[in-house]
Amino acid sequence: VKYYKNDSQYVVTVLGADGNPVGAGENVTFNINGVMYTRQTNASGQAKLNINLQPGNYTITAEYNGCKVSNNIEVLPVLRANDLIKKYGVSDQFIAYLVDGQGKPFEGQNVTFNINGVFYNRLTDSDGRAILNIKLGAAMDTYIITSSYNGSSISNKISVIP
Repeated sequence: VKYYKNDSQYVVTVLGADGNPVGAGENVTFNINGVMYTRQTNASGQAKLNINLQPGNYTITAEYNGCKVSNNIEVLPVLRANDLIKKYGVSDQFIAYLVDGQGKPFEGQNVTFNINGVFYNRLTDSDGRAILNIKLGAAMDTYIITSSYNGSSISNKISVIP
C-alpha cells in the first residue's frame, strides 16, 4: 500500500541456489499493468522498481531465471472529496482533502478546482482542506467539479436543489 507519487519502490531480493543474495548485475523483469521493466540487482541482490501509478489496485510480477513471484499493490489517492447537495440561493462550501505521501494532512498546497471551465485555486489549511465557497446557478442543476493537485484529479457532483 502506498500513496500516489510518494516515491515508494517495489523491492525484491533475489536469492541464488545456495539461498544467499545473488549480488550485483543480475537482470530482474517486472510486469505491472502489462508493462515490462528490467532492473539490475545491487550488491545486496535487490532489484527495485519505482511505483508511479494512478490510484488503484495492481498486480506486479517479478521474474528471475524462470522463477516468478506476484504481489498486489494498492496505490491510494492523495486527494478526496464528497459530492455536494446544496440549496438554491444558499452559499455552501465544497471541500477537497489532501494528504501527503504518508497519509497526513498536507498544508499550504495549491488545489485547483474547475467548474464549467472556470478555475479556482485554493491553498490547503492545517487539516489538508482546500475550501471553495459555492453559490451556483439555477435550482435542479447538477455541476461537475474537478479538483486537481500535482497530476492527480478527481471529479464530484454538485447538485443544486430548490
